[in-house]
Amino acid sequence: MLSHRIITLTLLTGMLFSQSTMNGYGYGMFSHNNDSSSLGSGSIGLLPTFQNNVSLSNPSTWHNMPFTFLSLSFEGQNNSFDDQSFSNSNLSSAKFIIPAKQKLSIGITFSPFLSRQLTVSDTTYQTFVFSETDTLQYSRSNETSGGSSMMQFAVGYNLNEKDDIGVALDVLFGSSRSVRNLIIDNTDHLLQSRDYFTGSLLGLYYTTKRFSYKEKPLLLALNYNFSLNPVDVRNESYQAFIDVNSNNYHDSADYPTASQALTPTDNTFTDEIKISNLKIGLDYEIYDHYHLQFEFDQWNNKGNNNLLSSVYPGYIKGKSRLNVSLSKFSKYLANNTFEKINFRSGIFFGNYDIKSTGPEKLSNVNEVGLAIGFGVRFGLTNNQLDLGYNFIQRDNIYKVGVENIQAFNVGISIGDLWFVKRREI
Repeated sequence: MLSHRIITLTLLTGMLFSQSTMNGYGYGMFSHNNDSSSLGSGSIGLLPTFQNNVSLSNPSTWHNMPFTFLSLSFEGQNNSFDDQSFSNSNLSSAKFIIPAKQKLSIGITFSPFLSRQLTVSDTTYQTFVFSETDTLQYSRSNETSGGSSMMQFAVGYNLNEKDDIGVALDVLFGSSRSVRNLIIDNTDHLLQSRDYFTGSLLGLYYTTKRFSYKEKPLLLALNYNFSLNPVDVRNESYQAFIDVNSNNYHDSADYPTASQALTPTDNTFTDEIKISNLKIGLDYEIYDHYHLQFEFDQWNNKGNNNLLSSVYPGYIKGKSRLNVSLSKFSKYLANNTFEKINFRSGIFFGNYDIKSTGPEKLSNVNEVGLAIGFGVRFGLTNNQLDLGYNFIQRDNIYKVGVENIQAFNVGISIGDLWFVKRREI
């Protein structure tokens, strides 16, 4: 276990994975807000944010889309704590959604599921004295990278004028890498391992307009996700070696050489991540095209978490989040540029339930965030450019304390005429 003196963190760049000191808990930080429209309102993705009556993350709303859409989102993030600051950028999601005859919709999504991009190192060398003339200087680092990705297949269906349903199957895949380094007199002694993730989730969605307040519809949206096949983690652990040429790779120049090394041990840890997730959302149109939205998210991990390969001595057992947002949606038949713009804003509060896996008791992590964003429609098929910004502050993070995050997301959605009921524009 790394001591309390290990407080320097290096955030590494990786495609499809965001960076945060929270990645040091368990198997890493679980992803949310993958698309620009959701991030711009601080939403959990259940209520409409992309367009009026449409959320890119809620399949039960997809049939309201006028066109087929290919949507890509790119995120840049800056994390700062103490006097350190790190930035990165990545592709945060890719979605392809096809509505058919305003009744049925299907879609496929690729996005990150969890991220482990983090390095923790000793700030200074420590000295071990054998005798007056014989001493060793050493320091340590613990690095994890990679994580799990998700491919989602989803179907939405319009039951009637009031009720819509959706079903989503999330297939999880990917791997992460762990490197523990003991640096003795400037020589690296490496212990490496890899974790491979497999599992699946099932999501059920229901959206209804059966309720009203002051003669205006009150949209209620529900979503329940659960582990269809809990995530299994296959761990490969390799023999420790002295990295003679300091290239962080086991080759013929090292001791022992790669050809002399023992076969890696291979163990499978079953049911390591077992998720249940309930989301509830209310949407009320307070004025023409102006919507006040409330969302609540309760997420729990009842997995075994037996591998204990994390950077910190603990993992995220559960989290809750409350979001309040105000959005102004564009008019479908807009006559001027202003009427084609979606404006979004929000505030959210979260709490992460941290479970300790060592003798040291870890504190729960709290967060508060502000969100703002907008989207502009253009072209005959309602193409849309979306921008979203979040400022988030988290506290009680292990050995870090307070971390500030600034996230900026750009999304582009291109419409086409596939399977549209009326092909005329």
